[in-house]
Amino acid sequence: FRFWLGFALSLSNCFLSSIGFTLQRKAQLLYEQDEKHHNYNLLWATGVALYVLAAIPDVLAYTLVPQVVCTTVACFRLVVVTFLAQTFLKENVEGREVYGMVACTIGTLLCLLFGPTSEGGGEEAPVEEFYHPQVWTYLAMGLTLLVGLLMVEHAVEYVCSMSQRGLHFVVLPLATGLTFALEKVFNTEIGFVQTPGSFTGLVKSPLWTGMVVSIAMLGLTDFYLNLRGAARMPVQVFLPISFALATSLQFFQSLAIFGEFDRMRPLHAALSISGAVISLAGALLIQPPRFSFLTHEELRDEEMERGSLAHAKQRLANAPESSEDGIE
Repeated sequence: FRFWLGFALSLSNCFLSSIGFTLQRKAQLLYEQDEKHHNYNLLWATGVALYVLAAIPDVLAYTLVPQVVCTTVACFRLVVVTFLAQTFLKENVEGREVYGMVACTIGTLLCLLFGPTSEGGGEEAPVEEFYHPQVWTYLAMGLTLLVGLLMVEHAVEYVCSMSQRGLHFVVLPLATGLTFALEKVFNTEIGFVQTPGSFTGLVKSPLWTGMVVSIAMLGLTDFYLNLRGAARMPVQVFLPISFALATSLQFFQSLAIFGEFDRMRPLHAALSISGAVISLAGALLIQPPRFSFLTHEELRDEEMERGSLAHAKQRLANAPESSEDGIE
C-alpha cells in the first residue's frame, strides 16, 4: 500500500505540473495574439497555482517510494507535456519526439514493474539519525561543491567580460542539477526519520527540523538558479542540461547512496536500471539541448561588448572638443 500511495502521489505531481505548465504556455500564446485577452491572467494564474501545488505530492512521494521511481516518473512528465501540447496547444510533434515518448514510456514501465518497492521511506521503523550513514559524507562533499559553484557563478559577472562568460553555460546547469539532487537526498532520508509528535517535539528532534529547513532552503535555491539560468542562458539549452544532470545524479544516489537495488535479484535490478536509463534517454529525445543557441548567445554578447567599447571610444574622442568649446 505504501508503495502505491507514493507512486500515486508522484503521478499526481506529474499531471499537476504538466497541466500547470500547459496552461501557462496557453496563456502566453493568447497574450501574443491579443494582449487584452480576458482569459490570459486567469489561465496564467491557474497554471502557476497548479505548478506550485504539484510540489506537495512530490515531497510526500519521495518519503514513501524509492528515489529511482520518482525520478523515472519525472522523466515521464515530458511525455505528458508533449501530449498536452499536441492536443490542446496544436503544436506539431516530430518523429524524434514520438520515439522519445515511446522510449520514456517503456523505460518507466520497466522501472515500475521490476524496480525496488521497499526503500525510500520503506517499511523499516523510523530512526533518530540518518538511516544511510554514507549520506553524511555525500552531503558534505555535495554541499561543498555547490557552495564553490555558486561562488564561481557569481564571481564570473565581476571578473570576466561578456565575451568570456561562457562559464555560465557550464556552472549554472551543474549547480542547478546538483541543488535539486541534494534536495531529494534530504527528501528521501526524512522518510526514515521519526516525525515529531507535537510542536514542542521539533526542539527535541533537531535532525528532522534541520531536514525540513534544508529541503526548503535547497528548494528556494533551485528556484533562484532556474530564474537565473532563464535570464542568462537560452532556455532550450539550460533546461535540458540541468534536467539531465539532476536526473543522472538522482540515479547515482539511488544506486550508490541509498542502495535501492541491493536486495533485488540481479535480473530485476538490471531491467530496472535499464528502464531508468531508457526513460532518461527518451526524455532527452523529446527535449534535446539545442547547443546552436549558445553560438547565437555568444555572438550577441560580443556585439554588445563591441558596441559598448565603440561608444566609450567615441565619447573619449569627443571629450577634448567639448572641453575646448567650454573654454571658448
